[in-house]
Amino acid sequence: MEKLPPAKGINQTNKAKSNFVLIVLFALPLIAYLFFLNGEHKFKTLPVVKESIGSIDNFKRLEDNATLQLKDSLTIITFLGKNPYQRIGYISNINEKVYRKFHEFENFQMISIIDTSGTDDMKDVYYQLKTNTDLTDWHFLTGNDQSIKEFFNSLGTDLELNSDLSSDYAFMVDKKARLRGRPGNDEEDEVIGYDTSSLAAINKTMVDDIRVFMAEYRMAFKKNRSEKIKNDE
Repeated sequence: MEKLPPAKGINQTNKAKSNFVLIVLFALPLIAYLFFLNGEHKFKTLPVVKESIGSIDNFKRLEDNATLQLKDSLTIITFLGKNPYQRIGYISNINEKVYRKFHEFENFQMISIIDTSGTDDMKDVYYQLKTNTDLTDWHFLTGNDQSIKEFFNSLGTDLELNSDLSSDYAFMVDKKARLRGRPGNDEEDEVIGYDTSSLAAINKTMVDDIRVFMAEYRMAFKKNRSEKIKNDE
């Protein structure tokens, strides 16, 4: 039987494929980071604007009375007050532009705080949302007037709660329970609370800042993992 000639180029092809795979593996995190940094954001990380804020231990989750914590999670906080149904426009805006886009990110959670008098009202909103939104990472916490005011004031902003203890603004808290935002400078205003009154308002700064916020943690995670692998070798 005639012998087949040895295949040519296999080693070179395999080597080229290996090099391509390595390039992709190293390039993807950078591409992802650049994607998260699209828009007009001027920070590589989202600045800390307050080192510590109040505890949410006095609030109970609507569905099971459980308590939650801010540490070890990337948290978006909103205040729905005594009449959550009247806030349905704000809720829809942040659901569409923020929660649905980012809730699958690891350790992400959304917390909405409601006065105990608005519990029944909130249940109607909750079941409406649940028909087309996975609410696994969106927690609705109830508390009394005093607890809500104290926690809001602990954020240390110039903003005030509305008369029904709601707010038009959302707040961003990191894994160390620190408040994040834009401290302001000669070129732009301070942004600590993010206006949720319209989709345009959310798009203007909040979505961009969340991308930077999450990219920061993605890069930190990859760096820590690389260092661990290196130390284990």
